[in-house]
Amino acid sequence: MTEDAAPGRDEPIASLLAVFDDPTTGRRRLPGLVGKLDAEAESVRLGAAWAICHVAAHLPDTAAYLTRRLTDRIDDEEPSLEAELAFDYVAARYPEAVTEELAAMETEAESRPRYWPVEGSLARANYHRPAVGERDVGRTRLAGEGNSSGPQRVYTDDGSSHDRLQRGTDGATGDPMDEDEADDGDVSNESPDAKSASANDSDGQSIDGPGWQPADDIPTVVADSRFDQLTVLAKRRRGRYADVYRTLGVVDGEQLPVGLSLLHRPSQGADAFATAIDERLARWAGVDDHDNVVAVYDWGLDPRPWTATEYMGFSLADRDRLDRSEALFNARGLAAAVTHLHENGVVHGGIDPGNVVYSGNVIDEDEVQPPLLDDVGLLHVVRNYFDPTSRLDPRYAAPEYFDRRFGRIDHATDVYHLGALVYLLFTGDPPYDGEYGRIRDRVLSDPPPRPSDVADVPEGLDEVVTKAMARQKLQRYEAVTHMEQELRRIGMEDET
Repeated sequence: MTEDAAPGRDEPIASLLAVFDDPTTGRRRLPGLVGKLDAEAESVRLGAAWAICHVAAHLPDTAAYLTRRLTDRIDDEEPSLEAELAFDYVAARYPEAVTEELAAMETEAESRPRYWPVEGSLARANYHRPAVGERDVGRTRLAGEGNSSGPQRVYTDDGSSHDRLQRGTDGATGDPMDEDEADDGDVSNESPDAKSASANDSDGQSIDGPGWQPADDIPTVVADSRFDQLTVLAKRRRGRYADVYRTLGVVDGEQLPVGLSLLHRPSQGADAFATAIDERLARWAGVDDHDNVVAVYDWGLDPRPWTATEYMGFSLADRDRLDRSEALFNARGLAAAVTHLHENGVVHGGIDPGNVVYSGNVIDEDEVQPPLLDDVGLLHVVRNYFDPTSRLDPRYAAPEYFDRRFGRIDHATDVYHLGALVYLLFTGDPPYDGEYGRIRDRVLSDPPPRPSDVADVPEGLDEVVTKAMARQKLQRYEAVTHMEQELRRIGMEDET
């Protein structure tokens, strides 16, 4: 074994030992610990199981979260023995909490609408191209943990402020955006960018008219958040998952560029939706310690589910074709990010150009900015409560999104989506285009497209894309790490 292999081997063990040293830190580590139940090394899987039990013993309030996460693995076709070990321990130690959570999960499954997957579910999909964001102040990480105790106020760009609001018993706020939910999925046969353009003001960035004010929910959100102050800098932008505000947050005197997202609320099953979103956001926060994953500063459920993340200026959907070196740089970064997610037991499930974002102010040809994955794992929940026709670009969707015979949405789906993005990065074009029916037929019957058929690409790239975008999951890369290695090899050959 080489010398540089040892740290990679010992790193998972070191993270497990850290939990045993101080189990109170395990709450944030739980998503990663659960992910290690899928590790190749038996010692890591067993260590993760014992660490999970250790955290549960010291933090009883994690029982509900662990019930949901471990049940996912026990219900797999090939259940994890280590997951069963951990689940049995939690169930034996907290039988009432586990029984209550299982009953809640069953109720949620029965009550929520089933929009996905269904035949033709992307038939009216809006080919998403989000509006370019406004001025940003750079990528910044939140320092420290815990809630702030300072005066919590929210400011608009005109200098006015709202004091902390008292939330009613039903959490109702009268947000006018509720009325827009009926428009989800009602997309006509417009050009790919038509709907996103028509949904915004003439500047392409807002849906608010003159004299706009932040949504009534925002003062309550900031009052319950870790931010001492939150300054709303721009009008809201209608996103695929949420209404997004560009804001400036202050925590203990430190300013942070923040994207405040008020998630769209379903017309049915709002409580179950909030619970499921909370779990997914916890998983996202557990893997945001990577340079190519958007950081989650805070989130909450009242008065509606919301997230505060580092603000991103624009997405891959806003960019023209990249030159070869930058395409390689982006492909490597995205592959590394997906590898990180999978190693920690998280599946993104909705990777397309709209969820690859950049932190800069504008697209600057002289500045190479790292790509970051956004909305990590949220589509797993959203697809069960909303018509997903405008929440995933069908030109990048895996076969399993069109036909359930290709299996469920899992790690292999991320591999396919990553292959489709690599095709875009090197060619400037989506792997498929045209009307929905044409796209669906080609995805389900034609061989994967070859980048070299439309562009001059590095040698070996065709093989990477073809394997990643294989129709059958067993023909795709078994793990993103293998695809990442191939991309790095291609990159080294291309740079020599």
